Amino acid sequence: MASFPLINEHHMNAHQWALQLLDLVGAKTPNPVEVLESTPLADWARSGAIAITGTPTKLFTPPGFAATAARGALLALDSLIGATGIAGERLLAERAAITQWPAKAPWTLGMHCRAVRTTDGWFALSLARQADLAAVPALIREPTLDEWTSVDAWACRITTDEAVDRCRLFGMPAAAIGSVAGRDLMRITSHGHASVRSLLGLRVVDLSALWAGPLCANLLQLAGADVIRVESEQRPDGARVGIPAFDDLLRSGQKSVMFDPKNLEFLHALIASADIVISASRPRGLTSLGLDPQSWLASKAAGVWVQLSAYGSTEAQANWIGFGDDTAMAAGLVRWIDGIPIPIADAIADPLTGIHAAVGAVGLAQRGGSHLIELALADVASATVSDSPVPDPIYLNGAWQVETEFGVRPIEKPRARTVIGTARAPGADTNAVRAELAF
Repeated sequence: MASFPLINEHHMNAHQWALQLLDLVGAKTPNPVEVLESTPLADWARSGAIAITGTPTKLFTPPGFAATAARGALLALDSLIGATGIAGERLLAERAAITQWPAKAPWTLGMHCRAVRTTDGWFALSLARQADLAAVPALIREPTLDEWTSVDAWACRITTDEAVDRCRLFGMPAAAIGSVAGRDLMRITSHGHASVRSLLGLRVVDLSALWAGPLCANLLQLAGADVIRVESEQRPDGARVGIPAFDDLLRSGQKSVMFDPKNLEFLHALIASADIVISASRPRGLTSLGLDPQSWLASKAAGVWVQLSAYGSTEAQANWIGFGDDTAMAAGLVRWIDGIPIPIADAIADPLTGIHAAVGAVGLAQRGGSHLIELALADVASATVSDSPVPDPIYLNGAWQVETEFGVRPIEKPRARTVIGTARAPGADTNAVRAELAF
């Protein structure tokens, strides 16, 4: 196994990040193109992320260089597959452009996550799922009328470690602010001999949901791969009903297949036919489906399994639940305002991870051989954190602007790519794929 840490540098630019990333995945490609005005502040200003960080009346500049990393990752992808026409930094606020949610500090844009104070610090907590809200009385050991008010009252009497441990006992997405640091951006385990091949027509079987995995699949689709979206009949992807237009953006043009979790032969045949698999399940979730990335790779002369997680896929952290907002806060991607940690942008660990997963998948697929690539949302976010002070935007002459390394630049609003079609209905292609696989 090889692991590849990337160096945090305060003055990183997109071209430097792209070079490091291409080297990380062992890509033999031409030098990525140089881009104008790429530094952390300039890329943040362009990304749309500042416009959704803070409140509608007071915006704040995020710390670190996540926008530069996203821009650099798309430069790396362009050098692997040809120009995509996508500005990577703008993918960070793409969902916000569709929802038009304004900044809502101290809450995240969706109002499902924020920091909670304890006797000795702060932790991030998400209550996005109905099951998490329903578990609050058991978590705090008393009835409640308002979940967040009750959590605040409970947490202020215990330590951060105690609060996080108990939340994780109930399967809730929680982590101490800034508790993840110094991790690898991604981990790659490789087998077999490299033999250069094209991504065109390769089959991608995407078992993931929500944002990071689907964005990875979306970018692989743009690279020429044939993507099949796979959902359980018992548990369809909640993104379909959450923000349908965003689901359409990421899923348009992909086949849709559903499987019966009580009869897994079809799913196993589909996975066996794949060139690239994307999964975001915890180890026990994969085990319950009879899937094992290492066994799959051992059966392949060439293949890539992309394993996404919240905090890692080994040891105790493999069972920790996390989403894009709380994992980013765990990594320290927060702004401290009046002693309160506020979230950055919109679930920023999700798009960051999806973009980097796509670069890894494309680079390794083109190399040939078989590879397991593991990315954790918290780790990817952590790789972009720095402690350099940042100037905050000012409102002048009717517009928000910030002093960057290249002078004053306007704070751009979130922008999304054009939605060109609708996602296929759940299971629309199941019968056709079953027939192809003789099931």
